[in-house]
Amino acid sequence: MAGVKGLSFQPDLKKNLESCYTGVAVTVTKNGIAGETTSQGLARFPAAIARRTGFVVILIGANDAIELADKKGRISDTENNMRYYIETSLKNKLIPIIGTIQFFNDQGDQRLKTANLYVSRINSLYRRLVKEYHVYLADVNRAIGRDYKLYQDYVHPNAMGYKLMSYVWFDAINRVIEDRLLIVGLNQNYPNPSIDHTSIGFSLSQAGHVVISLYSIYGKFIKTIYDSYQNAGYRVISVPLVNLNPGIYIYSMQVGGQILSKEMIVTK
Repeated sequence: MAGVKGLSFQPDLKKNLESCYTGVAVTVTKNGIAGETTSQGLARFPAAIARRTGFVVILIGANDAIELADKKGRISDTENNMRYYIETSLKNKLIPIIGTIQFFNDQGDQRLKTANLYVSRINSLYRRLVKEYHVYLADVNRAIGRDYKLYQDYVHPNAMGYKLMSYVWFDAINRVIEDRLLIVGLNQNYPNPSIDHTSIGFSLSQAGHVVISLYSIYGKFIKTIYDSYQNAGYRVISVPLVNLNPGIYIYSMQVGGQILSKEMIVTK
């Protein structure tokens, strides 16, 4: 988000992170351009995230809703564009957090009333993509709602609105840190049930030797899925299942004296 009249959420977000994670270097960059649609942002997105680490917060789409209200563009374009943003972020080893877009102040304005219908559709789309890609959502729309006291015009937040938005992003980033960066965890495989392959995610709070093994439901060792040293953070591995018979299996992760296990279902 570019911000309006010298106001934006990025400075408050940086302060929140620095206050919470003392002694950690925090860099927050602002890459929004006012009035930009999801299509217009595509060309400059790779340069905006080049050589970055950590999180990319993506809040774009309000101008798509305006164009759709004016019978320009297609919501399928918005979907394809957001898929590009998410997939490009993941390829660059960034953790994407998608923000829902807030409603326009449509009081007495039929055009903005129509645009708000598309805001609801776009936000539903974003929620669906977040689930599909197993990434994260910052529900800006829910936090701001239709509280127009937080607006400085028909859509842009005022100082209090931007401060509230900074807390929404801060909470979302903290959820990611707790989920992926600070705990030793083993995620449920996806998809489950699986047919010919599945993905397993795991997180480490510090570097360690990770061994993931597959067992039958009765505890018989079948094979080693993963055996490697892994740095602190989150990793997803792809596991082929083509040689397994249908049934229930156990996959178990051993690292640093800890053993975590989950069930998976294989179908044909």
